[in-house]
Amino acid sequence: MSAVGANVQQVKERGFRAAGCAPSYTFLRRASRLRHPAMPVYVVVVAAVVLGTATPVVLHHHTHGVWNAHQIALAFFLWLNTIIAYWEICLFFEIDRIEEQYAGFRTKYRGRELDRVKDFFTSKLTLRQVFAMSTWAEIWSSYAVFDESYADRKSYGYFIDIGNGFSTLVPSLLCLYGMTFHVLPARVLGLIAILLSYQMWYGTLLYFTSFIRNKRYVGHTIGNLALFVGLSNGLWFTFPLWAMWAAIQLIYTDSYAVFM
Repeated sequence: MSAVGANVQQVKERGFRAAGCAPSYTFLRRASRLRHPAMPVYVVVVAAVVLGTATPVVLHHHTHGVWNAHQIALAFFLWLNTIIAYWEICLFFEIDRIEEQYAGFRTKYRGRELDRVKDFFTSKLTLRQVFAMSTWAEIWSSYAVFDESYADRKSYGYFIDIGNGFSTLVPSLLCLYGMTFHVLPARVLGLIAILLSYQMWYGTLLYFTSFIRNKRYVGHTIGNLALFVGLSNGLWFTFPLWAMWAAIQLIYTDSYAVFM
């Protein structure tokens, strides 16, 4: 609390006491929560994914009168990649913090890596913290307990992800809404989509290869690896293949029929 904030708090407390009703600690804590409401990280993430996916899907239906499976699936993936791209930009700017946090997490959570993930996603965020890069830096220091390359600025994992962040954020948004509003000729959007998707697919393939070849799976349970390395990265293996197929349809037909 700042000096000004502390002084204001003291004045309020003196006012309460003068009135013969000194506030309790519980009352002050509840009042603070009302001024700075907080939500668990997992609620923020789920809400962001659901709302960010639903918006272009509803707009597509409103514009074209259809619910298209390809558009819905790719809207989910492209928006998810947009969120991750922002987190990857945080990885670039907050690498010092991530390395420092990981040094502590590595010791504290050794043998119970899943608890680190649970602790992060159940922690509370204020609205200001939702938009802070330092908040999402902890995604990477937590993931690093499964793969230390994300706390190592010299590793392939670090560079492939910051590269994905800076290079795919804008194209992802362009493809996300371009499927509906046709801001570019179909073939042009198809070319952008196929380049974007191949980059993500190839990067993921190399990441899996690097993870296995360097035996970074050693010391972790199969279940944890399947969930936090296999499933999470597997989305960037399967959905880009789907997106490349749709991009080929745009290019060969020179139309948006695949999304109609």
